[in-house]
Amino acid sequence: MKKRTLGAAGFFLLALAAWLVLRPRTPPPPIAAPSVMVQTMTLKLATLPNDVEAEGSIIAGPGARQILLPAPGIVGSLAIAAGAHVAKGQVLAKIAPDPQAVADLQKARDALAAAQAGLAHAQALLASRLATNADLAAARQAENDATAQLGALQQTGAGRSYALKAPEAGVITALNIQPGAAAPAGTVLFTLADDAQPAALLGVPLAAAAAIAPGAPVSLTLLDENHTLNAAVGGRAAQLDPQTGLIDVTLTLNGAAPIGEAVRADIKAGTLTGYAVPRDAVQTDEDGDYIFQQGQDGLAHRVTVTVLGASGGDLVLAPPLNAALALITTGAYQLSDGMATRTQEIN
Repeated sequence: MKKRTLGAAGFFLLALAAWLVLRPRTPPPPIAAPSVMVQTMTLKLATLPNDVEAEGSIIAGPGARQILLPAPGIVGSLAIAAGAHVAKGQVLAKIAPDPQAVADLQKARDALAAAQAGLAHAQALLASRLATNADLAAARQAENDATAQLGALQQTGAGRSYALKAPEAGVITALNIQPGAAAPAGTVLFTLADDAQPAALLGVPLAAAAAIAPGAPVSLTLLDENHTLNAAVGGRAAQLDPQTGLIDVTLTLNGAAPIGEAVRADIKAGTLTGYAVPRDAVQTDEDGDYIFQQGQDGLAHRVTVTVLGASGGDLVLAPPLNAALALITTGAYQLSDGMATRTQEIN
């Protein structure tokens, strides 16, 4: 009896094990594909203001003048530094004569003395009928030439110490010499600018600079003072600056600004025809600029684009684009081509 019971139990366990192995299995629930919550907008073709943004600094205006060394000399000391505001007549530097200038001055004095003696001798000979009027005229011309030569040297300050002064009020924008340096006549020592009429110098990429015309209005922000001035484009360079790789654009200002201050400019450069999109919607990699558009299948589709410029806070994209597909704005940076999206539309 006991053996029968054990046999029945063994048979039951064997049957249970077979059922567990052979029973139909329920498939696991499918794993949802990853998706990104995004916002979208409708693309609209429009003609928009072309706002070119650029940075630069305040520079001396067109009235800036160079202060030259009038005669050979040695810079004994400097009374000012670059960036200093100076008044008319203020001493800029003390200049000492160089040995050659001293020798030239003495030579001119000796030449005048000799010419004066020659003139007196000619006059005496003429009185004694031993010289002609032509001899007297030649002696007088030699005396006049020697007088003019000495006067020219004295007027430039050659051969003597003197103080070099500012010819007018302004700001020293450049200082080109150091104390103790000897320099020939005509050396540029300082650049003096009228700080009431400054200008601005900007660096603009070549593609954007092509649309900038003289006279275009500009909103100029002084970054240190957080103050805005009205300005206008004064000129545009014809070639790239070899140091910056940008096109130099100069502005005329409607107001005063400290020379050397950093600025940011918003230049109104005509119009652009294209699609205005938020800056965050445009991504960039080694293949260039691109956007994502949302297909009817709910997937993100990468589209290569060309950025024409900026308008307000948006970028303007060149046509053609498929305006029937929504542009993905917020969340675009999280996407890859073909990724599923969940949408929150914006206008």
